[in-house]
Amino acid sequence: MGKKWMYVCSAACFLTAGAAVSAMADIGETALYEMDPVVVTAQRREVKELDVPASTALVTSKELRDTGAVSVFDALSRVTGFNSMSWGGGATPDYGMSTSRATIRGFDKGTLVLVNGAPVNLLNYNTAAGIPVDAVEKVEIVKGASSVLYGSEALSGVVNIITKKPGGKTGGTIGTSYGNYLSSWDTGFNAEKVSVYYQRQFIDGISRTSRKGLSSKSGTHSVISPYGLDKGKNDSLFMTAQLTDHLNLNWSYYEQESNRPRYTDYSGKRSILYRYKDIRNNVNLVYDGGDNGWKSVLAYNKRRSHSNKYTYSSGTDDISERYDMYSWTSDTQKQWNFREGRDYLVTGFTFSRENYHGMKSSAAGYYNSTHRNNISLYGSYSYAAAPDFTVILGARGQHSADYAKDKNVFLPQIQTLYKLNAHTSWFINVGKSFQMPAINQYFMKDGTSFNALKPQEGWTYETGLKWIYDAASFKVSIYHMDIQNSFAWKKNPDSTDYLSNAGDFRNTGVEAEYTKKINPFWSWHGGISISNPKDNDDGGWKQDNARLQYTAGVTYEREKWTANVNYLYLGDRQTSYYLINGMVSDIPSYINLSANVQYRPASGQRVTLTLNNITGHVNSVNQYENIDLPYNWQVAYSIDF
Repeated sequence: MGKKWMYVCSAACFLTAGAAVSAMADIGETALYEMDPVVVTAQRREVKELDVPASTALVTSKELRDTGAVSVFDALSRVTGFNSMSWGGGATPDYGMSTSRATIRGFDKGTLVLVNGAPVNLLNYNTAAGIPVDAVEKVEIVKGASSVLYGSEALSGVVNIITKKPGGKTGGTIGTSYGNYLSSWDTGFNAEKVSVYYQRQFIDGISRTSRKGLSSKSGTHSVISPYGLDKGKNDSLFMTAQLTDHLNLNWSYYEQESNRPRYTDYSGKRSILYRYKDIRNNVNLVYDGGDNGWKSVLAYNKRRSHSNKYTYSSGTDDISERYDMYSWTSDTQKQWNFREGRDYLVTGFTFSRENYHGMKSSAAGYYNSTHRNNISLYGSYSYAAAPDFTVILGARGQHSADYAKDKNVFLPQIQTLYKLNAHTSWFINVGKSFQMPAINQYFMKDGTSFNALKPQEGWTYETGLKWIYDAASFKVSIYHMDIQNSFAWKKNPDSTDYLSNAGDFRNTGVEAEYTKKINPFWSWHGGISISNPKDNDDGGWKQDNARLQYTAGVTYEREKWTANVNYLYLGDRQTSYYLINGMVSDIPSYINLSANVQYRPASGQRVTLTLNNITGHVNSVNQYENIDLPYNWQVAYSIDF
């Protein structure tokens, strides 16, 4: 009965949102569409959101600040159809190579993250670590197949973090915060040609980061030893320099030190302590030729993740993990305009090289090194077939070569956009996407040739409507994903993990979101996603992720005050990897109610109170029952100079 009522409520919310569209007709048309921003990620060129034939979302720097987000992914979790997973709560995103990541439409490891158009994914993991929230101008999210324009890993969508450029008034900011789990201090400086942002976060210990009552599904149903989190710290540095009018240099540095204890049981007696140090460097050089139509990105990403483990019973300190990896990416595109600007052609060339050096888990002290080269040609032609009807045809050819085998991939895409009137558009988006296996996975299982390990690839079919007004917007989309050879983790006899092509993934769903600026002081938004993600890893189809997502929020802003309340719900989730209290159970629903109040006592000063997980709900972030932070709060103060 519980699930039945959840679906009834979902349908009611959807119909209510649809009814709101007809009410928007009273607002009238205006020449200025405040709710229709320009986006660049979806088409690799500047396009009004209403004219984009894909599902898109935008989070501005003001929205990041007003919600009190401690990271970019923290704020994006409120986007309909988007989930972010943090292994140690919002304060500590990663546990060694157990990396936090973004998930679009329920498909894990299918989201490409960019910073100013430069990819930052490594080993098929995405991240937003190293980009302080204060350095972000906006974040653009494109949902759906995006591999034609962005290549491997853009299978279910793209997140583009666009940072602030230097310029304007010379000055800076200093801030500090204190909370029951996270404290920090940060500073920033902006001049005509250079901006620098630095943040240090201090993480307090968390007694338990695993759900209670877990036991194995196999063998003797042994009790799973829980984890906790000791004190740690994160350093984030972001620098951007405008070298010329057309050339911009960006560098982000991130260093995390964390300590993860594992207990013998729930008494708090320790068995192992894992100590992690994770260092990342991301450098990109971006050229934008403006009127000449040329754009180019040169990006370098490096990550060094090392950890040791201390065993209390023997008093020994051993190596746990060693990973060193980096990648080079060069992408150059050219835009041509035809028929007096009615048609556009974007073509480009991409070369990337991935490098990996890591310890082979089954042979301590033995390292494997490898690399992969990728070469791609892509193009997208936008043809105005009629004043209100546009057809876009796209294609990409990619050649990948590594020590296991060579792979050639061809990806087509077709999109259409019909403008019903000045504020309403209808789109269709059909495209094929793919993702190569991470290069380290070819040799993660002893005695097995991994030449047969295939890319996961498949099609996404989508149609949607957008109504965008001066003070309100309503967007709805229906989609179907059909992915073959999806990746899944398997166990070696020694309990180490390796990657395998386990089967297919499918998801059919509907998303709807409504945003309304009621008056100069009040605004609100709501979103709903109903889907059916499933895979046939074990030969039969089974649920693969949450089927329901609700998001809602209200904001009040007047003179010196800004306040908002946000709600996130994930329900009807997949079966837990473990037994919960001796029973096969679904992952419990995820419920997060948060609030943020900001007071500006004088120009350039801000005092902020953030309350997160107000109800204290025990929220599992994944099927392995890693739990998010309990109720937590933070008070922050900053001043501009």
